[in-house]
Amino acid sequence: MAILGKIRSQGLILIIIIALALFAFIIGDLIRQGSFTSEDQNVIGYVGDTELDRQQFTRQVEATMNQRSGMSTIQAVNGVWDQQVRDAVLKQQVEDAGIQVTDEEVSNYMKAAYARFPQFQDENGQFSDALFAQYVNQAATQNPEGWAQDLASAENQVRQQKLFTLLKSGVIGTRTDGEFAYRLENDKRDFQYVNIPYSTISDSAVEITKSDIKDYIKKHEKQFQADAQRDIEYVLFEDKASTEDIAAINKELNALINGKENQYNEQTKKTETVAGLRDTNNVELFINANSDLPYSNRYTMVSSLTPAQRELNNVNVGEIYGPYNDGEYAKISKVEDRKTINDSVKNRHILVPFAGASRAGSDVTRDKAAAKKMADSILATIGQSKDNYDEKYEYYQENEPQILAQDLGWVVYSGNAAQFAPGYTKFLYDNNEGTVGVAESSFGYHIIRIDETAGAGEAIKLATVAKKVNASKATSKSLYTKTQKFQQAAEKGNFEALAKEYEVTATPVRNLKSLDESLPALGRNRDIVKWSFNNEREVGDVERFETPRGYVVARLTRIGEEGLMSVEEASPTVTPILRNKKKAEMIMVKIKSTDLNTIATNQKQQVSTANAVNRKSPVLAGVGQEPKVVGTAFGLKEGQTSGPIAGEKGVFVIKLTGIDNAPDLDNYTSDARTVAQRTANQSTSALVEALKKATDIEDKRAVFY
Repeated sequence: MAILGKIRSQGLILIIIIALALFAFIIGDLIRQGSFTSEDQNVIGYVGDTELDRQQFTRQVEATMNQRSGMSTIQAVNGVWDQQVRDAVLKQQVEDAGIQVTDEEVSNYMKAAYARFPQFQDENGQFSDALFAQYVNQAATQNPEGWAQDLASAENQVRQQKLFTLLKSGVIGTRTDGEFAYRLENDKRDFQYVNIPYSTISDSAVEITKSDIKDYIKKHEKQFQADAQRDIEYVLFEDKASTEDIAAINKELNALINGKENQYNEQTKKTETVAGLRDTNNVELFINANSDLPYSNRYTMVSSLTPAQRELNNVNVGEIYGPYNDGEYAKISKVEDRKTINDSVKNRHILVPFAGASRAGSDVTRDKAAAKKMADSILATIGQSKDNYDEKYEYYQENEPQILAQDLGWVVYSGNAAQFAPGYTKFLYDNNEGTVGVAESSFGYHIIRIDETAGAGEAIKLATVAKKVNASKATSKSLYTKTQKFQQAAEKGNFEALAKEYEVTATPVRNLKSLDESLPALGRNRDIVKWSFNNEREVGDVERFETPRGYVVARLTRIGEEGLMSVEEASPTVTPILRNKKKAEMIMVKIKSTDLNTIATNQKQQVSTANAVNRKSPVLAGVGQEPKVVGTAFGLKEGQTSGPIAGEKGVFVIKLTGIDNAPDLDNYTSDARTVAQRTANQSTSALVEALKKATDIEDKRAVFY
């Protein structure tokens, strides 16, 4: 009772203590998660005093990915980051230079940037001011803040271009620069040499200690600064169809060949025979109802059949081949038709668009019927005159814009024909050389002339039922269980030994960086990289990941912190350098003579000759780059022999046999101009890199991506 009394009397103090403990726990968790303040969550990084806003950064990443198909998120993130850092470090330089831009300059820049995208091109593939203006009005209305940012970004890019132009204009090449460049390339030397390769001494004969490597790193610290890195090893349990799964898929395909008898139809309430691929009256409907790939009305050149389909060339029209495996699919194919097709067709056309057609500008107001009437009129006017189809031809009609003819060159059935509208290509391959006619496509009406054909060959039309070869639910469930068992065992056991036991391959991955996304033999998998860089990870941690190919179990094997490399990290780079240095010392001790023939005999090598060698390209035939050897040659007098030279591939002794200095020129303007141009081209990137090195940059990309 006395204890309870004390608790009651000091209850307020206990409540405060408990509250403080809970608060400390919550705050600690927030700090560990990097989410203590909303400000931290809204900033992707800092460049000096400039904050890089995460929302704006994300919007630019999304815009970049929309503009460039196939680009991964990390690729877009890295591109946007590089651009924003560049903008930030150049901002002060642009302001100090007092650079101004006009609205016209910004407009021209944006038009040039957007011109490559199809949605801003007219029916002739040319940039359309009308389509661009339509986009500008829409963007400014629907997302005024975003459009304002786009304009500001474009203005900034124009300012930077002007800054770089000013920078380049200040780069000159002096007479001395020009003469030096001229001499580097045109002064030449002939010499004899003996090369004693480093490979004449086995690596095992040279001991490189950890202390040697450590001393080398200390002397060259700038060369051995490293970002944070991780090493992992992983195994892939591939989620693929078993032998039983494949047999079941083939059984399903076989059942689709001849159909099924005595099938009850819920709609007709009768027992019917369901037609198969062999007897169906509507092949397209049958394929689309039973296949994982849609029906194609397109012919395939026999020469373009896949290796798995080549046997179809021996199948008669109406017959069925399969089941057979073709890539990721099991298939049965019915040969519907065969015919000869011109693989290549050279053609030209005049396009008459109508309102609403693909890529039709806002200035196109005619309807579809009017467009067809105009196309027929043009065809009647031109007739079979090939001259009327040259690129200069213009057709005018009252109150209508001009329509230009285009020579489209060769359209290849087994190649670029897929880039053209189906209606267009149907005309090309259904008609012969010299034919002129009208064809309809999604772009409008085309008046087409077939000028030339080539590469006639046999083509085959296939009706194919394809089934994706995937693992069954039972197979996937079994794999999941197997993966779980491996993960549990790997947390305590030997990863490599377990991999052998489970008949999977343990793949080591070294030197992962925080923004990497691809793993060897696995491809893009950002989640695994992020896991390995989590602050709570420890060496030996094991985790399972679900991927498109199956399950990956990964183990963290090394944590490398940012800063100076460890001996182990630097060893692959430093060891060969130190080994060759020690080998050079060992070889030099053996060279007692200054006579090349004597040296060659004693070292069991031969005397070689190098002719017309210059300093711009210090290469010895059969040896490779040897700048130190060539540089030594230019410091010798004719007939003089050098001492031993520690080169890139071995120890050299050379004897100068010829000096060929290029004649003096009245001026070196051309060479000076080349030097200036090369320096100017390098100056922009050099400026940006120098500014980045002089600026404190904090990068938080890996936290959010």
